[in-house]
Amino acid sequence: MAIKTFVFIFFMSFTTLFAQKQKVIFDCDLGDDIDDAYALALLLTQQDKLDILGIVTCYGRTEDRAKLALKILYETGQTQIPVFAGRNTAASSERANWYADQFHWAKGFDKLKMQTKNGADFILEQLERYPNEVIIISVGPVTNLADVENKRKGSLKLAKKIYAMFGSFYLQYNGSPTPEPEWNVKCDIPAAKVFVNSGAAIVYAGLDITAMVKLNQDKRAQLLMRQSVLTNALSGLYVLWGHETPTLFDPVAIGMLIYPDLFKTKKAHISIGEDGMTIVDEHKNLNAELGVYINVDEFIKRTMTAYLQQNLEK
Repeated sequence: MAIKTFVFIFFMSFTTLFAQKQKVIFDCDLGDDIDDAYALALLLTQQDKLDILGIVTCYGRTEDRAKLALKILYETGQTQIPVFAGRNTAASSERANWYADQFHWAKGFDKLKMQTKNGADFILEQLERYPNEVIIISVGPVTNLADVENKRKGSLKLAKKIYAMFGSFYLQYNGSPTPEPEWNVKCDIPAAKVFVNSGAAIVYAGLDITAMVKLNQDKRAQLLMRQSVLTNALSGLYVLWGHETPTLFDPVAIGMLIYPDLFKTKKAHISIGEDGMTIVDEHKNLNAELGVYINVDEFIKRTMTAYLQQNLEK
């Protein structure tokens, strides 16, 4: 009897251990391009597997970005997830200070409040509380992550892994085989240098596996007709965005975590040039993992299924 009890307890402990959700922090520049909204939506559909510790906003008007995140969480009943604004960099340039059209979707929203703690302080706190347990998903300029590293050198190495939509390694935005400075890098080149040299376990979802992931008219119509609070939010933000076909750059970074079978990666040494170029050297000390292949059709199929079959409600 005692042996059976021991076996049962061991089995339950083993099952519980491997049923634990993966802790994640989502760092984004929600409100500029539309792909951040699609990325946050995908993340919210994965809470059976992921424990979202918090959402942090970066670049420019970070408080307005936080308000967008808060309204999405409120509309979808996910008010347990805290939102933090990273360092406001609106004074750094006219572009950073731009009041993005998507901000109007949450203008005047006051049902939820963002946390008073700075976003970088929150990230550092979580990394120290859960060393080697937290995955950071970074889909904007890496200002917050550089701030974390500058506050305490070596702190980003406490992350289990960082998936970053960052860089142009072999392809540029139009698919041509000539790299160019990618937006999340060139917005804050000093921060990008700190980030790539941090020693953290970084997996890059660069333009090489993101620039070809398009959400066509048929898929957008499906989201519009779904008429859930999540898909309605996406459709409303899409209209305010004001362009035709979204490229799902940022959801791909999440896809590398939740759909690893759809990707191929390779190890390389990454450095940042003064012009914001992400430089690949396969002969130096390897400091990163690069996405080099994505099964685009299957990624879009799974992502659309996640959007359409969720039932996030207040």
